[in-house]
Amino acid sequence: MVPLSRNRIANFLIETSPVAIFLTTPRGMISQANPVAREWFGYDDVELTGMAIERLFRFESRGDAEAHSSCFMSHVRDPEPGKKWWLSARRRDKTFFLTKVCLHALETDAGEIRLINVVSVTDHDWCYRRHLECERLAAVSQMVSGLSHESRNAMQRAESCLDLLEMDLETNSESRQLTHRIRNALRGIHRNYEEVREYAAPILLKRSVVEMPQLLRVIVDQWAWECGADSNVSISCAADLPAVSFDVDRLRVLLRHLLDNALHASPPGKEIEIRCQRFQREQTRGIEISVRDYGSGINDETKQCMFEPFFTNKQQGTGLGLAVCQRIAEAHNGTIEASNHPAGGAVMHVYFPQEFGS
Repeated sequence: MVPLSRNRIANFLIETSPVAIFLTTPRGMISQANPVAREWFGYDDVELTGMAIERLFRFESRGDAEAHSSCFMSHVRDPEPGKKWWLSARRRDKTFFLTKVCLHALETDAGEIRLINVVSVTDHDWCYRRHLECERLAAVSQMVSGLSHESRNAMQRAESCLDLLEMDLETNSESRQLTHRIRNALRGIHRNYEEVREYAAPILLKRSVVEMPQLLRVIVDQWAWECGADSNVSISCAADLPAVSFDVDRLRVLLRHLLDNALHASPPGKEIEIRCQRFQREQTRGIEISVRDYGSGINDETKQCMFEPFFTNKQQGTGLGLAVCQRIAEAHNGTIEASNHPAGGAVMHVYFPQEFGS
């Protein structure tokens, strides 16, 4: 096959491509970029020339970020036909945008080069990724449901054995205390399975119109009764709150996780604060629910990871609480954010878009 002219390739890309295009060496060093690439990433030709292509993308697979980067660069050296990479692209101003990246090996009259095609993710692409995520969660849910069922049977047999054992033990003996600890450990295993199943299960909203002050009080009272904590929670709702549309059961789960975290972070006896008010951001308006604790606050490292599944600073638990909260907020087309209060402690803000009159 006659090698293609490198100049003809470059001119064609510059004149016709509606997406970001890079020409690199087989080792991933950029030799040329089209105007779209320069505009999207915010660099000029001089800055891009000689830069490693991996510097334009962020690899965030947490524990294996270095391996993920190496895997991507190995495919630059030896592209796999048809393989697509979903990567977070890094602009010069350190902001990010989601992209789909395709790699191609080309033979030119100047030698072998790489053509890297970068497409900014469209709504269709995003829906496709959400579809894949739903399939992944469905598989996790099915697996955990099976494990939970088998484990429940085993734990029930273990608890029956504990019941029989306790019949032969003195009420306040040291051995009786050990059986209580074993029973609590078994219940903890069951709760972990239930949390994973809850995280992976599809979220199908069943909305109803509710009054927030009354609903928040019911949720807080139920949470305090279930966890055995003193109901040292203050609730403050703006006077102009209208009736709003929520899935009440999902909102109860979300607030339960936020209250658990606030209780864990706060000193004993310290009050937890819940506030509910209207918010407006640009063209979006709705209801903001915030939960404040009086702990040590959130450092930058934790803030970057706290909504990732299985991330936790606690000695117990699955680390899925905030990930569940994020899924519930997103199912309501909302968002959840964390900040530090100026007077101390952390604040979790949940924003729920709502349609209501002025």
